Amino acid sequence: MRSLLRPSTLAITAGLLAMVLAGGCSSGLSKNECVTADWHMIGYEDGLRGLPADRIGVHRVACAKFQVTPNLAAYTEGRERGLLEFCQPRNGFRVGLNGWSYANVCSAASEPAFAEGYRYGRQIHDARAELRDTQVRLRRARDGLVQSDAAVQAVAVELVLPDVPTSRRVFLAQELVRLTEERTELQARINRLTLRSRELGVSVAELERQSPFAL
Repeated sequence: MRSLLRPSTLAITAGLLAMVLAGGCSSGLSKNECVTADWHMIGYEDGLRGLPADRIGVHRVACAKFQVTPNLAAYTEGRERGLLEFCQPRNGFRVGLNGWSYANVCSAASEPAFAEGYRYGRQIHDARAELRDTQVRLRRARDGLVQSDAAVQAVAVELVLPDVPTSRRVFLAQELVRLTEERTELQARINRLTLRSRELGVSVAELERQSPFAL
């Protein structure tokens, strides 16, 4: 069922999800936390975040400084409990919707439904991201058109002044041609981006409508 996830998302390593959900690769356990650690609870919390099994290694390194060794059995049992809650379809949707990667931590029994939720969420995330990018490029093109119009007006005003030297007038005429071509290209870009923005807006709305999960 892993084939449901697009290759671009599967290429993102499990560590990225760990950084997003847990604030980085560092365990962050202090000496007191290592000494008094409830390894079952720590495992449960890591499982609830969808962190991979090798997360215990990060805790082991953090606590080794204080001569403390994690209880692997308790940690593993707790993590399995956490994963039972994490590997739910709605969590898959949430992970995908936020653009996070999936660390392939769910069991064969729970992964198909989780992956389906992830697929829905990731599709919406990607469509929204493309829409935002298109809208940014559209705003930039419109700003460029405003600047181009201002430059055209400035050149046109100077071009008709009576005492402009011939060499300067030739330059201004060439500049006016260049700016006019630039303006034409900008307007064409605006038209394309406007159309694309509308298409993406419809696509996002349709994906959100089709989602079996409430947004």
